[in-house]
Amino acid sequence: MPGTFFGFNTAMRGMQAQQRGIYTTSHNIANANTDGYTRQRVVLAPTPAYPVPGMNHPGGTGWQIGTGVDSQETTRLRDAFLDTQIRRETGSLGQWEQMQDVLKQVEVVFNEPSDTGLSTLMSQFWASWQELSKNAESSPVRTTVVETANALAEALNHSSQQLTTIQGDIDQSVYLKVTDINSIAQQIADLNGQIKNIIAAGDQPNDLLDQRDLLVDKLSKIIDCTTTLASNGTITVTLGGGGNLVAGVDGTTIHQLQASGSTVSWVDGTQPNLIISNGEIYGLQTARNKTSAYLTKLDTLVNELATAVNSKHTSGYDLYGIKGENFFVANGGGPITAANIQVNADIKNNVAKVAAAASSGSIPGDGSNALAIAQLQQASITGLAGTTFDDYYKNLIAELGVDAHEATRMTTNQGVLVDQLTNRKESISGVSLDEEMASMLQYQRAYEAAARMITTLDGMLDKIINGMGVAR
Repeated sequence: MPGTFFGFNTAMRGMQAQQRGIYTTSHNIANANTDGYTRQRVVLAPTPAYPVPGMNHPGGTGWQIGTGVDSQETTRLRDAFLDTQIRRETGSLGQWEQMQDVLKQVEVVFNEPSDTGLSTLMSQFWASWQELSKNAESSPVRTTVVETANALAEALNHSSQQLTTIQGDIDQSVYLKVTDINSIAQQIADLNGQIKNIIAAGDQPNDLLDQRDLLVDKLSKIIDCTTTLASNGTITVTLGGGGNLVAGVDGTTIHQLQASGSTVSWVDGTQPNLIISNGEIYGLQTARNKTSAYLTKLDTLVNELATAVNSKHTSGYDLYGIKGENFFVANGGGPITAANIQVNADIKNNVAKVAAAASSGSIPGDGSNALAIAQLQQASITGLAGTTFDDYYKNLIAELGVDAHEATRMTTNQGVLVDQLTNRKESISGVSLDEEMASMLQYQRAYEAAARMITTLDGMLDKIINGMGVAR
């Protein structure tokens, strides 16, 4: 049979286990608003019964008595599969958020439809040539043509400059994101080392695991990544294409990234090619490519416009009967683009050099060449895939509008999806103060009952020791 003091150990274990539950509940409540904290729970299990099974155990056969409870570990309540889902969808959310932000900036650059956009300026440009065809000898009308063309050229210069600035801002953002990745990698490596040592000592570093998971969550929004858990508690972080950001036997070896423009690559050339397919960096790269495409199309439009107008203008004659010069030129030379287009300085300084006439012998009021230039507005241009200037520009704006709308729609949808997954995660891992208060009361009552058991056992022993003496 068990000894006289047997029950004390059972009650003591009960008090110790409930006390650990109280401590864990207190820790949960204290971290209810801590970012990345995972609710913890004490795992309780009965201790081995007495006596140990055997042929010659004391008291004969046919009985065993429980010896109490043991708190085996304090574990985190976390769903690894849900973590993987959230990280993947958070990366997609980061991608679309960056694209939405950039495309909204591009929409502001073009500012369509509006009274001050390029579409309005081009319409005014063609209208000024139409008016000149009716009043070719009028100096004010000629001035209007030149000033309208100059306003169009300056607007194109400004739009190109703004698009180029957006591209530079994207490159800077990518550089900062890469800096964040390298910093996160170092922090994960440091935590890996601490976690490995604590687990090797037989303890459970729950709070450090939370910190590491939070870092991986942040990393997954920036760039697509996967993690692999080792038996020693460390993780290997792998980026697109199979390269390891954090690796090594002890999980403390890092391979840094570098950025050149919007291109991201490994500093260590022995790593596999980096293939980014999700996250904020991917969104920035995609948005930059789209911005470059818009700028290229704008340059194509401007070059074709300048080529067509110059071709007609150089075939006409000015008020002096001299053949016209190029109406548009490139500031600094080279092909004419949105960045460098400008009105010929000779024409700006002397509007009489606008070649409105069709021949040198025409009367001063001849505006047939000006009419030919005005009619370019409705001409099908081979270099613009057979469309007119207006239609080509409208197609560009329509493409931008569709891309921006898609980015906004996907950002909204991904936000809803991430919120749903986060709510599911919170229902498992988040701290509920009501639930923790209930647990606290449960542990408290169990602790009080175990303490009362010791009091009862003490009374029983008192009876045996002091109340069972020899009768007198």
